[in-house]
Amino acid sequence: MNRLPEMPIRAKGTALADLLPLRPGERFVAALPEDGGEQIALVGQRGWVMTVRASFVGKNMIPGVVYYDAAKYGPLAAACWLPGSADEVFIATQQGFAIRFPAQRVPKTGCLGIRLEKNDIAVAATAANDGSSVFLLGADGKGTIRLMAGFAANRSPGGGGKVALKTDKLVDAATLGAESDVFIISRNSKIIRFQAAEVPPKEGVVQGVNCMALRGDETAAVAVAEV
Repeated sequence: MNRLPEMPIRAKGTALADLLPLRPGERFVAALPEDGGEQIALVGQRGWVMTVRASFVGKNMIPGVVYYDAAKYGPLAAACWLPGSADEVFIATQQGFAIRFPAQRVPKTGCLGIRLEKNDIAVAATAANDGSSVFLLGADGKGTIRLMAGFAANRSPGGGGKVALKTDKLVDAATLGAESDVFIISRNSKIIRFQAAEVPPKEGVVQGVNCMALRGDETAAVAVAEV
């Protein structure tokens, strides 16, 4: 990111494709901060999950090394840091289903993380534990905070998901900190920032509250920052 110049607000952005060369057919899935944990979880659209040790990425990454076989397990859908070895992986699908399970139960070769419903795909992944709060975002701008205390964990990966958010199209999920701000960006590059405390946390399934007003647009991603 030292090659990405700081610009004034509303300035024309810099194309990441110009800074990070992509092969034909490749696209960006996630941007993660450096040194964010002990492992990175990689989740494919078909529900497959793999973990990569932090020592294999960043400055130590060897160009050309393949950690995830998209041809075999489907396009990569999401990636997230796992801060500690005791963390769990939370995977959410486009139809609003989700699962969480211990990251240590994922073998080195990867495995099925979530068993998908018909015509569903995995779209988001984030670290979680019993005390976590996860923000879930729908394409219609509605979101909710699910308390993991009310979302039971599976003992191992590969099970069917439980309804996490009532939505026609879930687009992203992010774990909240003690005092988090939530950033939502739309496909038309509009962005909104608000305090996570403005959204009431829930232990059960809800449709969410309006977090971003949209017109001829839909949300694309959510990010969280500590203030």
